[in-house]
Amino acid sequence: MRQRVLPTARRKLLDVSALREAPFMLCTAGLFFGFMALYVPFFYITSFAHSKTGAGARLAFYFVPILNASSVFGRIFPNALADLIGTLNTLVPCTLACGIVALSWIAADDTGDLLVFAILYGFFSGSFVSLAPTTIVSLSDDLHKVGTRLGMSFSISGIGILVGTPVAGTLLNIDTGHFLHAQVFCAASMIVSCLCLGLARLAKTGAVVMIKA
Repeated sequence: MRQRVLPTARRKLLDVSALREAPFMLCTAGLFFGFMALYVPFFYITSFAHSKTGAGARLAFYFVPILNASSVFGRIFPNALADLIGTLNTLVPCTLACGIVALSWIAADDTGDLLVFAILYGFFSGSFVSLAPTTIVSLSDDLHKVGTRLGMSFSISGIGILVGTPVAGTLLNIDTGHFLHAQVFCAASMIVSCLCLGLARLAKTGAVVMIKA
């Protein structure tokens, strides 16, 4: 394979001007908190199902595939909507929905409840993952800096993925079936993410409601 078009200059690893742009920094903060919470259910839903709902080992295992399967639809339909109304306008309500669904995880006490949670959380978490890169692109006026800004943003938000699941792991106790603190951590982090993304949208467009952003 050969590269068809070579860049005219070597891309920079750091775009200092992005650090002075409130929409970019607020969006990056939102992605950090969102990714910190995002994968908590993926790691612990099997243990939760086995401990709290009485599901057998075979059924408990399948909640992770259910999360992943429903996330496929979350990566398709919200992205189609984002083409019409804008990435931030789509990402903010999807992140809020993800936080609300994560909060409802606390009330799941049987396999039916947990199944509904897995489907909804998988859908909205899929939208968060797929819309994050395009949101950073939409906040970059100079397309030559998109690669640099994506690298900067995900270098920071990636730390959230690194620390989020272990932190949740210290907050729960599988032996006693105590998951509440980890569930609250997941929901609260996702809601904080929504607030940061909402502020990023406000910093970009002001208090204008009917505008593509």
